Amino acid sequence: MTYQTKRDFPPRDDNSRFRQSQFPKGDLPQDQEEQPDPQYSTRRKIAVYGGSFDPIHNGHILIANKIVELGLADEVLFVPTLNHPHKKNGLATSAEHRLNMLRLALEPYKQFSFTDIEIAKADEPSYTIDTITTLTHVFTDCELFLLIGMDCLANLHTWHRATELVQRNKFIIYPRPQCLPPPIFELQKRFGAVNAHKLMGSIVQDTELELSTINATAIRNAEKDKLSIEKFVPEAVDKYIKDNKIYSR
Repeated sequence: MTYQTKRDFPPRDDNSRFRQSQFPKGDLPQDQEEQPDPQYSTRRKIAVYGGSFDPIHNGHILIANKIVELGLADEVLFVPTLNHPHKKNGLATSAEHRLNMLRLALEPYKQFSFTDIEIAKADEPSYTIDTITTLTHVFTDCELFLLIGMDCLANLHTWHRATELVQRNKFIIYPRPQCLPPPIFELQKRFGAVNAHKLMGSIVQDTELELSTINATAIRNAEKDKLSIEKFVPEAVDKYIKDNKIYSR
């Protein structure tokens, strides 16, 4: 697994962060005892944003930016999937291309990062509960939130170990055009009263977050039809798509 970030300080080394000191605890003078790295000691809030990102587009960037601007997270960690268990037809675009487009799109943003934790699972289905559990063990000093859309909330009960996922994790749920939240009684029936109110309380209000109508399927179809997509994806991504003929017929 790799973890890449565009911050002003050096990228995280998720292995070295948790290496044991060569000195047994207590062998150093008190003023020389190992201290927590202040970079990680303030419970940094990370929004974990999973998806196929086929391709990543300006709507994704808009949502992630607003989540940070609203103070809901300090960082947005993009997690591209290899095989999405909720999509029957799988993914047509290679993981390599989607990861490259993600890297190009996030380059200008120091508050965004990405990981290949799910892509590295080869041909196994990637389940959110497994991913968030692994990330929680990596970022032990950070507060993690699952960033999902309102459309995902509607079918969240179909996800792998859904009740456990909701019970164990925090959420940020962003609105989607023409997509209403499920009635509270449906969420209560599926997840229990406490978890239902937890999910409803995690929804970002429409007035706080601009709704994006950009659709990845429409972008792919437009590129196949040789229509311009420059308004919908970052410039570097548009160039990469054309140079590599990713969605050409």
